Formats: sequence, structure tokens, C-alpha cells
Amino acid sequence: MKGSLWAWILHRITAVLLVVLVAIHFGIMHFVDPTAVITFADSQMRLQSALYLVVDSGLLVLGLYHGLNGIRNVVLDYWPRSGRVVGWILAVIGVVAAGYGSMALAAFLSQ
Repeated sequence: MKGSLWAWILHRITAVLLVVLVAIHFGIMHFVDPTAVITFADSQMRLQSALYLVVDSGLLVLGLYHGLNGIRNVVLDYWPRSGRVVGWILAVIGVVAAGYGSMALAAFLSQ
């Protein structure tokens, strides 16, 4: 029960943080320079900045946790005895997806 409580609290916290990060991302992309065309080269240049990297990394990690925990909650609603197995499977999926997404973001830094 304690694990479920913390998962529930973190789910709510990540929701609030996701709203903040999406607002920052939306504001930067659409209001900082509204005449700018979004191209791969521009995205590459933006991701060299620490602010973009923090925002995009935060969106990746928080979005993964929030989404996978939401899936866990739906699965637990239908199969309440599958808690540990589903939790571990989704944790592995989350770690792999976060690693893959981090590699994609890191690729922009090395260029």
C-alpha cells in the first residue's frame, strides 16, 4: 500500500511538472521568435543550450513516468494481483525508453 501511495503522489507531481514544462516548451517554440521556421538545424542548435536540454530531458523522463504509471494504474484496476509483475515490466520499459531518448538527445550535443 505504501508503494501505491507514493506512486499516486508522484503521478500528481509529475502531472503538474509536465504542465509547467509543456508551457515552457510551448512558449519558447511559439512566442520567443514567432517568425522562426522550425528546422532540424535550428532544433539541433537549440538543443545545444542547457535550458532546452533540461526542458526536453524533463519532458522525456516525467512523461515516461506519468504515462507508464497511468498504464500501471489501469492494469491494476483490471488485475489487482499483478502489481509487482506489471510494475517491474513497466519499470524496465521506462528505463529502456529513457535510455533510448537520452541517447537521441545526446546525439544533438555531440554534433
